[in-house]
Amino acid sequence: MNLSQWLDTIQALHPNEIDLGLQRVKAVAARLGLTRPAPVVITVAGTNGKGSTVAMLDAILSAAGYRVGTYTSPHLLEFNERIRIRGDMASDLQLCDCFALIEARRGEISLTYFEFSTLAGLLLMEQAALDVAVLEVGLGGRLDAVNMIDPDLAIVTSIGLDHQDWLGDNREDIGREKAGIFRAGVLAVSGDADTPQSIVQHAERLGAPLLMQGKEFGFSVRAADWDWWGLDRLGHKLSLPVLPRPPLDVVNAATVLQAIALQPLSVSRDAIEIGLRTVTLQGRFQALRDPHSDVAVRVDVAHNPHAGSLLAEKIAELRATGELKGRVLAVLAMMADKDQAGFYGVLESAVDIWYIAAFAQPRCLDAQSLHDRLGNAGANVRGPYATVAAAYTQACGDANGDDLVLVTGSFGTVADVLKYVANTGKNS
Repeated sequence: MNLSQWLDTIQALHPNEIDLGLQRVKAVAARLGLTRPAPVVITVAGTNGKGSTVAMLDAILSAAGYRVGTYTSPHLLEFNERIRIRGDMASDLQLCDCFALIEARRGEISLTYFEFSTLAGLLLMEQAALDVAVLEVGLGGRLDAVNMIDPDLAIVTSIGLDHQDWLGDNREDIGREKAGIFRAGVLAVSGDADTPQSIVQHAERLGAPLLMQGKEFGFSVRAADWDWWGLDRLGHKLSLPVLPRPPLDVVNAATVLQAIALQPLSVSRDAIEIGLRTVTLQGRFQALRDPHSDVAVRVDVAHNPHAGSLLAEKIAELRATGELKGRVLAVLAMMADKDQAGFYGVLESAVDIWYIAAFAQPRCLDAQSLHDRLGNAGANVRGPYATVAAAYTQACGDANGDDLVLVTGSFGTVADVLKYVANTGKNS
């Protein structure tokens, strides 16, 4: 089978898309002879900021000369993005070979799509003779497949309301689930400026030393640069003044620098600066120009109220610097299980017009329902549109030279626009 056929196969194998628990995936890992993907393992959980944190860890540690592998989810355009070995995406052939091996060894054990993906990533990392593996948790922490691997450092980036059906309906319950990646005696880092007490208490019960943003480490930002301060493994104070601002959020960069300071790895200031300057991650307030209208576009995979509030702050910063002088025209499509009202609420004052659509995934909320919900909440809505591309085309057509077209609400929304822009750019 080719990769597309394998992905269709593993999607259909398990009756539930999400089936949290470690018993099944651990059993198959044992049959595969999996041990550790690298001598140093860093596990990253959290509501928002996981992808940015993984990307910056990869960029800085790679710049320092280490062989790094990363596992992330979900993917934006290609499944292969989930597994990167020394900066390169896994090839179709590598993935197919891994899937075939997993299928041959799993026997009677049913695995979810995510569990298949995780095992494939761990197999490829173990084969690659890496120095460091950075593993992003898919959902929660305690019962996520990634948590079958004991980390040398555990990071929780932020805690917000998302996946409440699985993790709980408040920050304390969600934090407790995320803190499930902690291990007794193993260093942990919280990148949340207001760390839930459930995380602190879980770390104390385990005897896991916990360093928290704003307490043991932190940062201050200026227009062109920023300063970081924190602790090393022995508790000695560290500081890195006048660092270059990365294209990703500084709050996550501060967490990354604290994580690196706790590792028995040699990382120079030069490597840190190179990593911060060169790191890239698609779909995180990514700037584009529409190939037909030349309108300014930003795409962002934010899909919950916490991420939406950060997005509103970024739009406000564009206005403050004068980069944005006109309206914000937002193209929106969201999953049915997300908090659409809460997401709209934190962005209400930042967005002038909403162009409502849906993408072709079963979990996506239909465009008419999303249109009605936002309209009833007082939004200035357009549509509904049959596709995200149609909504995006209309928004670009309505925009003038001072306006910004914002594409957000889901990985699916952003992916549809990135594909559309790439295809129309080729044909223009």
